[in-house]
Amino acid sequence: MSSQAFTFRRQGAVAVLVCRPLEAAGFRHGFSTRLGGVSPLPSHALNLGYFAGDAPENVTENRRRFLSVLGEDRDRLHTLRQVHGEIVHALDDVAATETEPRVGDAWVGRDPTRWAAVYTADCQAVLLGCPRTGAFAAVHAGWRGTLARVVEHTVARLEAEFGVRPEDLVAALGPAASVAQYEVGEEVVEAFHAAFPTRAGDWFRRPPGAGQLHLDIPQANTWQLVQAGVRPERVYASGWCTMTRTDLFFSYRRERRRGPVGRLIAAIGRVESQAAPCP
Repeated sequence: MSSQAFTFRRQGAVAVLVCRPLEAAGFRHGFSTRLGGVSPLPSHALNLGYFAGDAPENVTENRRRFLSVLGEDRDRLHTLRQVHGEIVHALDDVAATETEPRVGDAWVGRDPTRWAAVYTADCQAVLLGCPRTGAFAAVHAGWRGTLARVVEHTVARLEAEFGVRPEDLVAALGPAASVAQYEVGEEVVEAFHAAFPTRAGDWFRRPPGAGQLHLDIPQANTWQLVQAGVRPERVYASGWCTMTRTDLFFSYRRERRRGPVGRLIAAIGRVESQAAPCP
């Protein structure tokens, strides 16, 4: 697990974070930043969420810029109406006639003409790719989704839908609120200890001067990936904290009192020339 596995791809002022091992496995993907857009949040922001109090035409242009960095010339992103739960959808089953986003917090897919995408602004985004089958996934995990084991459900769905072996997966964890910043209430601490009685103690810390415990969302999701069968050496965490680096990323917790907060996107698709999937 190493932040050195990540690099920024740039086009003009736009910067997108990419995980080198996931890219080498045959998956086009990226974790967006707030840099290089046209949204007034507060200025020149790359907001990628249509629901963030921004003009739709701004978001459309921002998405074009984001995808252009990844070599895409059209928007094939499929997003969800996220509810901080454990529902996982099959991207390949989405019909062309569907006009409303599905309710859920994770996608699994293999269709090379579609990109799976999730929104974040402090929560943990996890991107998964299986070089053997060509299957991929995008997961949104806040504390509620982490408590509900959404990333474990996603790995299980990849196994069921595409015959993925968890040990073949490459996992990339994008920018999220770090344990140094992510304060939670006592009810959250109690819920995690009830759900993970032997591990939850490792995921909480009380920094000097803090009134409440802080939750380590990246560590909790890393542990769940390994529990689901992903090899530890194939799990890569970016190490970037959205709450500390609001110059690079949107942070709902830091910025919500100032007005509308933009959204980041974590997106993944398969390289179309990738080897044919194995049964």
